[in-house]
Amino acid sequence: MQHPSSSSFLAWAAAPALAVSLLLTACGGDDAPAPATGTENPQAPNSTVAGTVLDTATGKPVGGVTVKSGTQTATTDNDGRFTVPVAAGTRTVLTFNKTAYAENVVVTHAVAQQTTTVTAQLLPVAASGVVDPAAGGSVTVPGSSARVTLPAAALARADGLPISGSVTVSVTPIDPAVNPAYMPGDFRARTTAGLSSIESYGAMTVTLADTTGARVNIATGKSATVRIPLSTRGTPTNSIPLFWFDATKGEWVEEGTATLAGTAPNQYYEGTVTHFTTWNADQYVNTVNITGCLKDEAGAAVANARIVTDGIDYSGTASAITDAAGNFVVPMKRQANGTVTAQSGVRFSNTVSVTSGTADAPLSPTGACLVLSNAATGLTIKLTWGRSPSDVDSHLFAPNGDHVYFAADGSLTAAPFAALDVDDMSSYGPEVITVRRLMVGTYRYAVNNFSEDTGPGLTGSPTRVELNNAGAVSVFTPPAGEGANTWWWTVFSFTVDAQCRITVTPIQTWSATDPVEAPNTPATYCTAS
Repeated sequence: MQHPSSSSFLAWAAAPALAVSLLLTACGGDDAPAPATGTENPQAPNSTVAGTVLDTATGKPVGGVTVKSGTQTATTDNDGRFTVPVAAGTRTVLTFNKTAYAENVVVTHAVAQQTTTVTAQLLPVAASGVVDPAAGGSVTVPGSSARVTLPAAALARADGLPISGSVTVSVTPIDPAVNPAYMPGDFRARTTAGLSSIESYGAMTVTLADTTGARVNIATGKSATVRIPLSTRGTPTNSIPLFWFDATKGEWVEEGTATLAGTAPNQYYEGTVTHFTTWNADQYVNTVNITGCLKDEAGAAVANARIVTDGIDYSGTASAITDAAGNFVVPMKRQANGTVTAQSGVRFSNTVSVTSGTADAPLSPTGACLVLSNAATGLTIKLTWGRSPSDVDSHLFAPNGDHVYFAADGSLTAAPFAALDVDDMSSYGPEVITVRRLMVGTYRYAVNNFSEDTGPGLTGSPTRVELNNAGAVSVFTPPAGEGANTWWWTVFSFTVDAQCRITVTPIQTWSATDPVEAPNTPATYCTAS
């Protein structure tokens, strides 16, 4: 069954190339790559990055995470929040580390005398195994094709001292098709000409330590074999380049190749590596530029905001920064489907679906700009899932009886001032609901397994809902209890008072029948105090 086409979906024919200059460009093939930019700014901190660190498995905040940018460090509190001073720059690199989690790295743009907001995702270590360094061995992630095989006498300590006892090998596969934010960096790789865009087909982080906790890696002249589980929104190739992640610079570096093996759904890329870090099965992508503008609700241009493209039928992102007039030029994969959205501090814009052609083109043929919501009166809800079920739907039930979903996608410029920006019917998502003005009363949000597919269902998919309210991020994953015909997951409610203060209440229940809509009543909108 097909949904009605969404009014927010934009597609265009090929347009003449634009003579423009990217602030943050990322191209491959016959596109000119971006010039190299430094990651270590020698200036004293004159900007701030703040945000939240979340556990990808539970969606809960993670305390005690070490956050580092250059020489500056911070530690997350019990709510996963942090603030770290940084030097302003177009490529500010932040690393996030905590025991029992794989390291992640976020690359952002820090504006002088402003606070940049980020959300970091930490993957729990998937599996650890003990290996005798003299004999070698393999470590496999249960229920996954991820595996590391070490030959005999192939390891050495990073500090040059003898290895003490056995070696613990920690392996964490990364699924960029489910959420590109799980990947370190910003999907850009270093080439001789600069930085170029890449798309991922799966990645894996591997760390080794001896019994003293000292870091261990592959000895000079030796190699090991890795199996990286296939994870892509696109079509895999039989052979693919391998890239390793340089955490200091926040860049991917090409080294080696891997070959597709195994049988679907347990396929993997197998290759040899000469050192351990995060390894990624990627390929370069040709890009086109999407041009557009960003305004606030009053119609004023918004400068220094971050514009992000996110692939729908490919696993990759790219970003750019708006200029003084609020204009932007941002790359995305050529002849592909993706989304475009904006963020400035804790404020987010609506999200627009785009289908790129073979040449540069405007985000909106009519010249309509992205609109940045007021932090006090707006919020976003983002739904993502895995390859199956293919069609999962967002539903927002408003206090006045309005119901925003694929058949009634709402409006951001008129009542109910809430809209389904993106409706995806072909796996992964995202589906995004933006609320620009809040009604007084209680909203409810639910997810429907429209495909009615129980293999694996919403729980095993995995399905994830992210609520962003003025920079306060809440993540919800399905609770226990999904049954053979429980097609509805009611996730949470949020109550809005007259001053636009929001209280979020998890519901986390399953049902075989549609949630009941509120009675139709006149809407009253809050006013921020």
